[in-house]
Amino acid sequence: MPLLTPTLRNGRRGQAAVLIALSIFAMMLLLAMATNVGVVVNDKIRMQTTVDAATYAAAYSEAASLNELVELNKDIVDAVHTCRQTLEPAPWLETTPCGCVPQSQLAELAVQACKLAIDVQIGRFVARAPYARTVRPAIQAGEATAEANFRGIDVSFFQGLPGSPTFPGSRNLYASFNMGSSVVMPSVADIRQVTDTAVNYLVFVTCPTPSGACVPVPPQLGPTTNLKTWFYKENRDPDVWVAGRVSGTPEKQFLDTAYRSGGGDGGFFGASSTGGDDKIYAYSVAKPYDGSIGPSELNGNQKNGNMVGPMGVYASRGTTYPELSMYDEYRARLAGINESLEGDASPSDLVQLDGLQNGKFWEMDKVKH
Repeated sequence: MPLLTPTLRNGRRGQAAVLIALSIFAMMLLLAMATNVGVVVNDKIRMQTTVDAATYAAAYSEAASLNELVELNKDIVDAVHTCRQTLEPAPWLETTPCGCVPQSQLAELAVQACKLAIDVQIGRFVARAPYARTVRPAIQAGEATAEANFRGIDVSFFQGLPGSPTFPGSRNLYASFNMGSSVVMPSVADIRQVTDTAVNYLVFVTCPTPSGACVPVPPQLGPTTNLKTWFYKENRDPDVWVAGRVSGTPEKQFLDTAYRSGGGDGGFFGASSTGGDDKIYAYSVAKPYDGSIGPSELNGNQKNGNMVGPMGVYASRGTTYPELSMYDEYRARLAGINESLEGDASPSDLVQLDGLQNGKFWEMDKVKH
């Protein structure tokens, strides 16, 4: 009997060792799985941070472009102001003495000079507004920001998707010059031009009497000329926005139990160790705010500035001329994906269209900033 005791004790010790080994293995397995999930979740967070930074960088670039356009627009306003100041003072002399015609050759030459001066400023605005100088640099800024934050991922601003704000031709500039030419070009927003800003002047007129003498008559209004002048943002919502997406995952396996070498393997949160069909998608929207191009109203005198002073002469800017409500500053901010924003397609619509192009259906209640 005493010989059996050590054998029993050794057997019990062997059972405990097995249990300890299994427990350690299970703990290591759980730790590895937790690490794997943690790494993928960290990647997801990094991708969200990356797309936030990328869209913000793009919006910041667009805001800078809009700020320049606002300043150039003000230069057009100033040119009109200078023109009206030139035409406003004491009445001009009629072209033909005793012709009884309310028109001045010198005043008409001044109007032509006004047209040229205004066209110079319009040309500066038109040169700054195209897609290549407003939207494309914004996309490049976003791409560079994404690459600096998270190498190896793909970033898209939907510039190949019609209806997106960054698609060439979704937003256009409609501009005309007083000398005849006009342009329509892709731009950062739908921007239209005021084409009925009027200028005129008073004329000292002399008229013949039955006896043949020439006598002065009260000053009369000369002809009115409509000029093409400043611009306004057609959509009165001041927002101009961009939508961004980053996709792709770093190459790693860990314990991705659904891993397949060809990709399309699902994995945690839809991540794939090799990319393929499964990618993590992250969306964000950024937009400039607190401002708009051009007057705050689109009707009446506020739009074209056709306020008249004494004797019906169109007045230069001042107490009788309504100030244009033009904001000095656009800034960039991040905004929620489901927020109501300007555009032919909302960010949520863009997400759905993107899903259709990728053969997937995104659950919108799960796509949130």
